[in-house]
Amino acid sequence: MFIQRLSYLVLAASFLLPPMSAFAQWPTDTLLDRLPRTQDSVAASSPQSAPNTIVELPEPPALEELPVTDELTSESWILPNYWLNFIDWEGSLEVGINGTSGNSESTSFIIGAKLKRKTEQYDTTFDFNYVNTTANSLETQNNAIQNYRYERKFGDSRWTFFAREYLEYDEFKPFDVRIALNSGVGYKFIDTEATKLKGRYGLGVSHEIGGPNDDWVLELVYGADFTRQLTKRQKLDLTIDYFPEWGNFSNYRVVTQFGWEVLLSEEHNLNLKLSINDRYDSTPDGAKPNIINYGLLLLWKL
Repeated sequence: MFIQRLSYLVLAASFLLPPMSAFAQWPTDTLLDRLPRTQDSVAASSPQSAPNTIVELPEPPALEELPVTDELTSESWILPNYWLNFIDWEGSLEVGINGTSGNSESTSFIIGAKLKRKTEQYDTTFDFNYVNTTANSLETQNNAIQNYRYERKFGDSRWTFFAREYLEYDEFKPFDVRIALNSGVGYKFIDTEATKLKGRYGLGVSHEIGGPNDDWVLELVYGADFTRQLTKRQKLDLTIDYFPEWGNFSNYRVVTQFGWEVLLSEEHNLNLKLSINDRYDSTPDGAKPNIINYGLLLLWKL
């Protein structure tokens, strides 16, 4: 009876279990067998190697070997190089100090900084200048000017598009801060290695904070940039901006900046710079319409 029941179980199992040929098709490699192998790891898998040999994985590529691009792509935007890409920025620092002692005492110093970035698609510039003068223990001058400009290029075309922000502080003017925002188009009249002349035209607004006039003023923008490399060690640059009020050209502002640089040390990137900044306002509100800052500065390029 027992043998008869055992034969029934064997017969039922033969129908339920797959044939032995199916077991032969099962994968016999393990997860470690599927990992990338080096020569050392292959040797470790041989019968003669030690049983506890660690499998070596290939090293990931170095961060500096990964591509860095200005274009936002799925491969680059997650990398810190994309957000912290300062290597193509150029900069300079300038400092100037003047003083007199005797019948009268005066001290004056100028501090400035400039950052510039150029790519095939756009140019970006940021500059800042601060002037402070004291005569006979009385402060006679205290002002600061900050500029930011973004300029978009169009391939090989001479035309460009620009957007600009201008911030001015002067303790001896009837307002605390003046801010100006404008944009427009630019055109390169001369664009060679030695000489560059660019004109621009646009529209914007200006606003005086803490002054008698609290309105936003609509104004036009006419400007020009001129740069001339006189010699290997001498360079001239001139920037002029004319801001007439829209509908009333008798109210206007003119800002002029002139610089003459002489290279002192090519090894240390040290220059001597003569700087002149002139600001004219046809509506000074009781203050002098013309303010001129000039100085002889030491300029260090980063």
